[in-house]
Amino acid sequence: MKTARRGLAVLAMAAALTGMVACGSDVDEIVMNPNLKDEVITKLLADDIARQDIMDRLTKSDVWKRSLADTLLGDTDIKAMAVERLTGEAPQREAIIKTLIGDATMRAEVITALTATEDMRKELQEALKKPLPKKQES
Repeated sequence: MKTARRGLAVLAMAAALTGMVACGSDVDEIVMNPNLKDEVITKLLADDIARQDIMDRLTKSDVWKRSLADTLLGDTDIKAMAVERLTGEAPQREAIIKTLIGDATMRAEVITALTATEDMRKELQEALKKPLPKKQES
């Protein structure tokens, strides 16, 4: 029932847009008019199905994903959340560590961070005293 209502709302919105186009307003004019564009965007984002369609399209191609990621990572809160999520997953954490130690500049920064305080230096010294882990056989 709810899905049907949402579908009808999307169809009504599409019909309204079609009507606007038929009445002499084409899509380019709607997009160029800030008031109409804002109204259309607000209505699309208010509808769950339309919002999901927008997200699906934004995440469908690599070009759009990169654009979306660049936009989102400009927000420090989102960037912090992304780092937290990535470091919270073991496979991602391992990839991050490999990336950090694979680049000479980043490796130097990691070493600087590990030796920055007395407590960290002690922890590092204790870790260095332990034998190397055995290589896993494939």
